[in-house]
Amino acid sequence: MTGDAGEQSRFTLTDDGAVLRLAWAAGVTIEADDVHATMAAVRAASPRGKRPLLVTIGLVEAITLEARHLLIEDTCSLRTGVVGVDEVGKVLTAFNYRSVTPSRYFTNEPDALAWLTGRADVGEPTSRPAEEPEPYLVRFDEGVIVVEWDRGTSVSTCTAESLVSAVVALAPEGRTPMLALNNNMVSLTPGALEVFAHRLGVAALAIVGVEGDRVIAAYYKQLHNPPYPTRFFPTAAEARAWLARGAGPAQGD
Repeated sequence: MTGDAGEQSRFTLTDDGAVLRLAWAAGVTIEADDVHATMAAVRAASPRGKRPLLVTIGLVEAITLEARHLLIEDTCSLRTGVVGVDEVGKVLTAFNYRSVTPSRYFTNEPDALAWLTGRADVGEPTSRPAEEPEPYLVRFDEGVIVVEWDRGTSVSTCTAESLVSAVVALAPEGRTPMLALNNNMVSLTPGALEVFAHRLGVAALAIVGVEGDRVIAAYYKQLHNPPYPTRFFPTAAEARAWLARGAGPAQGD
């Protein structure tokens, strides 16, 4: 079973009996239509009920935000084992941490199959227990997306992906200014910084906090050069004034 896009298949779905195998073509950017197509194919292949799904992402180029939303809510499989070739694949699919279907990430197929068929408890969980709260609150307030981090938070790649998804849900058209209340944030993983630099579709980012948060903001700007104006401010009032001016020249960092 294949998914077509012009002259080339974007994915293949094969039936191994106990497990379905979904393999993505190299270089593909997975879009919402692709997810709809794979979900329909998986359901059609399992008329008697859900089965485990082995997903091989290989050298997929990217996954759009809309596609991620669909994958997070997807319930067409009993459990999902995602197999990637390296840490890039892990970062690429980190959003699945919020999936409602039990999901784990693997770097080899035998381990994935062992978990999918219940023969071993291996792999790195990517589906988040429902009782585990996110370390932030996010809201839309007077034209600005406000994210307030829990005090002393260390931000993982999965948490960064979660916030990106929450931002898209609040402002699906993107390009909205953001006010981040860091509350003495401890650290961010390299993967989290990459997610914020390349997938956070905001018009500008104003970071508010204490001196440690200033250091984090400066490091983020210098190392990742985000595509949106980014400044640090000691107070939310100064940050909001800068955002209201269209994120032009400011005294902040």
